[in-house]
Amino acid sequence: MFMNQEKICFILLFLLTACSVNNSAFSRVKKSFDFSSIHSYSTFERNSVFSDFQNISDSTRNSIEIAIEQAFDAKGLLYKNPNNADVVIGYYLITENSNELVEYNKGMKYCRVCLKWSVDNGNNPEWLIVPGSLVLDIVSMENNRSIWRSVYPLKITEKDNSNDIQLKTNSALNIMLKQFPNNESLIVSQASKHAFINLPKLSVFN
Repeated sequence: MFMNQEKICFILLFLLTACSVNNSAFSRVKKSFDFSSIHSYSTFERNSVFSDFQNISDSTRNSIEIAIEQAFDAKGLLYKNPNNADVVIGYYLITENSNELVEYNKGMKYCRVCLKWSVDNGNNPEWLIVPGSLVLDIVSMENNRSIWRSVYPLKITEKDNSNDIQLKTNSALNIMLKQFPNNESLIVSQASKHAFINLPKLSVFN
């Protein structure tokens, strides 16, 4: 009886630990970029090539883009159309289709060596793909290249209704933008030392 209780306690502890490890937002940033020059933002138009990078439902796109607008508005940035905005926000919901991610990276002109860890403690992990995670890119309109990338385990499931998806997405954006550079200095938070363990041959930061 005692052994069974001990096993149950161990399993519960393991599950709690596993759930808590991956609930961190990780980001890379172009530290030479003047983020104080960003006063406005936009999202990619639905009829642009951006929509070809990933086939997701309109309702999911709506949830993500509503969360983006609310989060960036809260940062004091003004929404404008893509042609007049300082930056455009790209996003990608990770699946097991690595080819889509490769095409998305090309579309964002993501350069791994150009962006540095928001937190550089000399022991940064290689953060790997976890299906269900959300990738967020801030793309400069000067050269159409990503200047900031963040990843967070969104964990949307098939059982989630539209309200569940919206709540999860809003929460994710708020957590991710805690590492968004402000006008005075780079906002950084202590990153978890634990790496995501899944599909080890490909990283969203490669």
